[in-house]
Amino acid sequence: MNQELISIIVPIYNVEKYLKKCLDSLIKQTYQNIEMVLVDDGSPDGCPQICDEYAAKDKRIIVIHKENGGLSSARNAGLKIASGAFISFVDSDDWVNDHYIETLYLAQNKFNADLVIAEHQDIYDDYVCNKKAQQSNIFIENINRNETLKRLFCQNKSSYTVAWGKLYRKQLLEDFYFPIGKFHEDEFTTYLLFHKADTICYTNEVIYNYRQRTDNITATEHPLDLLEAFECQYSFFKDKNEYDFQSVLLQHLCWQILYAFTLFKTNNQIKKLHEKIVLYRPDITNLKMSLFHKVCLTIFMKSPQFYVFLRKIIPFHIRRNS
Repeated sequence: MNQELISIIVPIYNVEKYLKKCLDSLIKQTYQNIEMVLVDDGSPDGCPQICDEYAAKDKRIIVIHKENGGLSSARNAGLKIASGAFISFVDSDDWVNDHYIETLYLAQNKFNADLVIAEHQDIYDDYVCNKKAQQSNIFIENINRNETLKRLFCQNKSSYTVAWGKLYRKQLLEDFYFPIGKFHEDEFTTYLLFHKADTICYTNEVIYNYRQRTDNITATEHPLDLLEAFECQYSFFKDKNEYDFQSVLLQHLCWQILYAFTLFKTNNQIKKLHEKIVLYRPDITNLKMSLFHKVCLTIFMKSPQFYVFLRKIIPFHIRRNS
């Protein structure tokens, strides 16, 4: 197999406890023609020194030291200097299986794919929480754009949402940037790459270990960023007159408004959310949904104050991203 150069971009911030395990898993890759781009995003702990130590031992490692700018900023910095024909992202508190890159590249070769999606498992304190059984019939499938977006938007498949655990043809990422200063950055971006890619493939093999950390700031809510991401998704497909996903995306948007409303207390915050949902009133009119949710939205649009009153006397639960 002709081994093309593959760049692995690792954004790093305040993960001294986990970084060595991540880097060791990359160094041990069975596919060896890789460059590891370690982006020290102004980490205040021992991460910068660890990066430099590893780079001194392995010439495939490139280290960038930069001022703190957040996850998107670090990924963008890595993209600017990555020289591989393909790109993969790995978060610095996670680790990958030894054949991570090889599996992705074999899948890419099978279909000449622009983008490859693989499976992951969630890890809590080194305990596998949602371990996916390694099937004896591991497969690679070619999936079209609509099916990929369906799995992302309609089936809420987490392996599709995130930037990591994938292989991207470098040309797919040209003139592409992650949004600076936003949480839920993958919600702003992944669907755009799915829409842009000509060929996408998926393997059900679990090759990425995603560490769930209670101290991870990116795991906190930030409901307005997620709401903005849903607005971007809905506007994108509406502007293109592509109707397949507009209904489900509008539902995501509405439920996120109601969910954010349950977290906010000030009149100014409530007013802004009310203005948002009224803005989408014409589109909501023909939206197919349960009677319960339609009543909730109608009441909220007509009177947020009455909606507050009802929530106090009749407890009910609005789920995020229903």
